[in-house]
Amino acid sequence: MLRLKFYTLLFFILFPITIIIFSCKNKLNILAPYKELVSVYAILNPQEQYQYIRINKVFAGEGNAYNMAQQKDSINFPAGQLQVSLKRKVNGTYAPVCMSLTATELFLRDTVLYTSTGTFNNEQRFYYTDKKIYPSGTYELYIKDTKSNVTFTASTTMIDSVKPGLIQPLAPPYYPVPPNPSNPPYYYLDLSNLTINRDVRFKSETGAFMYEMYVRMHYVDSMLNGSTVAKYVDNKYTPIFSTTLSGNEDMKYTYTSNQLLSSFYLSILNNDNDPNILFRRIIKFDYIIYAANYDYYVFLQSNVPSSSVAQDKPIYSNISNGAVGIFAARSRIHVSKHPANSFISFIATTKPFCNLRFLNYDGTVPSVCN
Repeated sequence: MLRLKFYTLLFFILFPITIIIFSCKNKLNILAPYKELVSVYAILNPQEQYQYIRINKVFAGEGNAYNMAQQKDSINFPAGQLQVSLKRKVNGTYAPVCMSLTATELFLRDTVLYTSTGTFNNEQRFYYTDKKIYPSGTYELYIKDTKSNVTFTASTTMIDSVKPGLIQPLAPPYYPVPPNPSNPPYYYLDLSNLTINRDVRFKSETGAFMYEMYVRMHYVDSMLNGSTVAKYVDNKYTPIFSTTLSGNEDMKYTYTSNQLLSSFYLSILNNDNDPNILFRRIIKFDYIIYAANYDYYVFLQSNVPSSSVAQDKPIYSNISNGAVGIFAARSRIHVSKHPANSFISFIATTKPFCNLRFLNYDGTVPSVCN
């Protein structure tokens, strides 16, 4: 029972990778004879500066499982014990794995990072690279345990980011836009009309299955002591899915300004109500869209609560040789838009948004709140 208890902690708390799937492949028998394995969390993103792979031990030992979870040596491999590398295939042939090198295999370095305090020790060993990876091809992960001489492998299809196109708000120009009276209105983001439907349109990417969109508003709080604090607030939209992995499918998110701005209003009202705030100033808006492959979508299903009376779920992993975990890919487009002056003043003078004490576009304190 102790072995089962510790496995349950690792699977359901440390890495939620017990995934609901549609087949029974890659099952793990947690009551099998003792064998030290690995638990892997690896999501590659070609738009990120660093690629991080988190690898932990999965095994049962003597003593209280919760106490073991707090011991860094119980969940982390010693430095140097694992040899972690990436390879890349294009049309079935090994190709350069990153843009700055011609080598077809890239070995990752290891480092210790500190996570949030919780059930498990917050000192975690990660394996990383700062080399720019390609947004295409099939990436292969190799994890060799030099102590046991066992190698764990996985592969996933890399995907590129959504392209800006010619349709606003993803199209240029982007923040900051130099002030010029001759600039056309579409240079600026104006969400003053609260009721009309607004679309964010784009084409799907080859290999991408799921899309997630965030709209982010950046603002600055000016405090009583004269300091300023840069902040932002997000609104996340329900994921949408492509019907084909071949790409070039028309995709869109539809929303209203009232829904978006009301979400921002409630979030700031409930989470940023410091009495020392004098006023606020809107800076810019971001549209962020993540495109993810099917492996990543399957990983997300691990966070969906079971609706069944029986809470046990089949354990899935796309890591070979009995390891557990996920190796997947997603990409990101991130564009910043300059808000129209009239829209900034609209927020500053229109209820309920004006209750948040935003300034007019010219920095003056609004005289009305209608």
